[in-house]
Parts: sequence; C-alpha cells; structure tokens
Amino acid sequence: MYNVLLVDNEPAILSALSHAIDWAAHDCHILNIARDGREAMLQFAQEAPDIVISDIRMPEVDGLELARWISENHPACKVIILTGFPDFSYAQQAINYRVVDFVLKPTSEDSLLAALDKAKQRLAEDQVRKTDKQADVLACELFLHQLIFDPVQSLLYTMERTNALGLDLSSCYVLRFGLDDIHTEADRIAFQSEVREMWRQAMGEHTVYFIPRGERFCYIILCAPVGFDPTEACHQVVQTVQQTTDFQITVGISAHHHSPLELSDAAREADHAQQLAEYSPQMPVISYGQLPVLSDLHASRITEELRTIQSALENRNRGAVISGLDRLFAYLRREAIPFPSVRRIAVILYECGQGLLISYNLEILLTDASLASERALLDSGAIDDIEQLLRGYLTAVLDRICMNATDLDDLVFRVKQYIDQNYAGELSLEGLADYVHLSASYLSKLFKREVGQNISGYIQQVRIERAKVLLRTTAMKTYEIAEAVGIPDPVYFSKLFKKATGQKPKDFRSEEEK
Repeated sequence: MYNVLLVDNEPAILSALSHAIDWAAHDCHILNIARDGREAMLQFAQEAPDIVISDIRMPEVDGLELARWISENHPACKVIILTGFPDFSYAQQAINYRVVDFVLKPTSEDSLLAALDKAKQRLAEDQVRKTDKQADVLACELFLHQLIFDPVQSLLYTMERTNALGLDLSSCYVLRFGLDDIHTEADRIAFQSEVREMWRQAMGEHTVYFIPRGERFCYIILCAPVGFDPTEACHQVVQTVQQTTDFQITVGISAHHHSPLELSDAAREADHAQQLAEYSPQMPVISYGQLPVLSDLHASRITEELRTIQSALENRNRGAVISGLDRLFAYLRREAIPFPSVRRIAVILYECGQGLLISYNLEILLTDASLASERALLDSGAIDDIEQLLRGYLTAVLDRICMNATDLDDLVFRVKQYIDQNYAGELSLEGLADYVHLSASYLSKLFKREVGQNISGYIQQVRIERAKVLLRTTAMKTYEIAEAVGIPDPVYFSKLFKKATGQKPKDFRSEEEK
C-alpha cells in the first residue's frame, strides 16, 4: 500500500481530497496532511510518504518549492501538483523537480485517479530498476567473491562469466580496508554500508566492487589503468572517516594486476599490506610494494608479534614490550628472514613508537636527539644493532610517556562531563581529543576501554535521554527538540530516536501522556 501526504492551506480542500476517492481501493493510505510546504517537510521527519499531492499556491513554502526540496532530499517520493492555473507557465520548473503530473482545480475524481495511477506506475518502475540493478551488482560481487576465495576456475569459465556480467578485469587493483575493533559488530556492519559512498566518490570515474569479509573487513576491486595510483584516494577516504566519524580504518593495496585469474593473489597482497598498516599508526595506507618480502607463513607470524608489541605499548606495559621484542627477533633469526625485510619490520615498530608520542601530544620528542632516529635504523648493518636500537628506543618512549601521563580516569571523566554539558552543540571526536590534548585515535580507544562504549554511542545516548525528557515535559515540536539536543536534521533525529527506543518521537510522547 502506498502512503500519501496531502498538502493544502485550505482546510476545506484537504477534507475534500481526503474523501474524494476510496483510497484503500486504489492501494493507497492517507499517511498525513499538512497545511503548507514547511509543515509537509516536517512530516517527512516522522515517516516519508511515497506520494505527495500538493497545492501550488501556499504561504511560506509553496508547492514548487516543496517539490524541489523533495527532489533533492527524498528523490524516490512522487509529487502531484494541484493548480487553478491552466497555462502551466511553471511546467519546466516542475519537470526539473520530477513532478509526475498536474491536476486542475476544482479536482475531479477521474483526474486525481489518473495522476495517482501515473505516480504509482513511476514507483513500480523505480522498484523494478532498483531490483534489476541490485541483482546485477549482486551477481558481479558473487562472482568476484568466487574468484578471490575459490580461485580454482578454468580460464574459459572465467572469460565467459566476465563477458556475461560485463566485467573488465584486465587492469585492476585489490584493496582491503579494515575497521578498528573497538566498535560493536552492528555498528561496524552499518558503517561498512556508509563508507562505500566515500570510496565511490574518492575513486571518481573508476569502477569499484565491494566484497565484504566479515564485519571488520571488506575487499574493493578497483578497475583502473596501470598509471593510476590509488594511494592518494585511499588517504582521502581515511581522512574523511577520521573527520566525520569516530571510526579508524586502515587500507592495504595490492600490486597492479592484468587478469581476473590473479584476483586471489591480489587479495592476499592486500591482506598483508592492510595487516601491517594496522600496526603502523603513521601509515594507515600501505601498498604491497612497501612490504617486507615474506612468505605467507612468516607474514602471519610476524604480524601477530607486531600486534602484541603494539598492544603492550598502548597499555604502557614495559615487560610485555621487551618479551615481545625478544620473541620477534628470535623468530627473525631462526627463520633467517632477509636483512632488508628485518629493516622494514623495524621501521614499522619505530613508527608505532612515534604514533604513541603523538597520541600523548609529545611531538616535540620526535626530534629529541636522545632518542634513536629512523635513519639510524636504516643505516644499521646487522640484526643485533637493529634489535638494540629498537629496544632502547621503545623503552625510552615508554619512559617519556609515563613521566607525562595524565590520570586516565580523570581524562575520561572530563570528556564525559564536556559531552553532558555541551550535547546541544557540535561534538566531534577530533574536537574532544583537542579538548583533552590527545590524538583522536588514542582517545577513541581509551574511551571505549574505560567506558565500554564508543564516543559516538555515548553522545547519541546523552542526546536521546535529553530528548526523552523534553518529550515528556514540554510541548516542543519534534524538530525543535531535535535542534535542542544537537541533531538539527529532524529526519535523522527521528531515525536515531526510533533505533534507540523502538518508537517514533510522537509515539513515545503519546505513550508517556497516557
């Protein structure tokens, strides 16, 4: 059944429209009525209709302005305009705003039904196109999933399928992005959907396909010529995510490949690069060419050791750092890992230490002459020298941090207090991090560890609880409450409120008034 919103500033016309036809018999339901365009816009915050039937002449926001707003913010909704002026001088504007039809006043049942049928047909056509497009994308992604995870396919079969699906994989990269593990599974799954649009925008005209791998990881098949370097676009996405959310992502980029039969190899290259990016705070994007040359078995074991050492550094556990270094270098010696690869692994750990200094706002120590330099690591000629330099450097970093460390409980309390007092304003992870003089990534991890939820979740919780109070105790409209609690978009506010409480704001208020 299609939901219909009626909009007219004359109550008599609204009443007549409501009773003009048997709406249910035509698979329609009057969802709501509005007395002008501005009120109609606010109705969308409660529930978006499928069809809007609006007068053209209304105070404040008229029918065409409403149609423009709908075309920009709710393009799936179909608009029918009621008018008493048969010259249609505004027809071109209406076409630009995707108005389905005009109905002349006084409105007859036949003309209204004819326009309604057009709107319903457009909605049905949109659904078919959407379904067909989704089916095509799903078929492509299923095939690409098969090429990555079940690579034993014949060349003939692969060529037939790529031709049938219209895929051009003669020049491509595989990217893997990973989300931090401090958010809930549901949050990560929802964010994966949101971040896809960021990737599409960053890659511009180049075609991308997404192959999820659990809730934390996703592969991206990027169809691009060999001269295109995806590194800059990847950094753009990482930066956008950091500025607009409290997620942290890392990205691994494969070498360039020329055949769909190479996708499995490319995915493995992206795996190794992304795994090392997770342990190199200064390098959230790493390409396969930057990696130490290691076998899959060696890469897996070394990555695990890097993970352990990084965790020990973040928790300021000196003993765990030393024992982790002992295990790592014992393994490097036992397996005779090539010296250039040892040097690259050391640089990754060095950058972990740098990232930790930055997270404590100790950037000034990055040039401290008493700390070993990256140049010294690169100039080292023996594994013993590298181990000694790293051990001294990382323990010195821990010494500096412990001398400067602020009480963690107090830091988290200050952040929570700031949110509680400023929920009505603009709050961001970056802004809160600046307030307590920490890096955004470190504050995000610290808050999650100490409070048990991420910062965005806590901000949302505070805002929703305050909104509940206002719904219970005031006669404020939904959009006024949304703005009062720091969520100026009433549509987004209603979605958040329903997600948190299971009810729309108006239903919550009605139940509280009983």
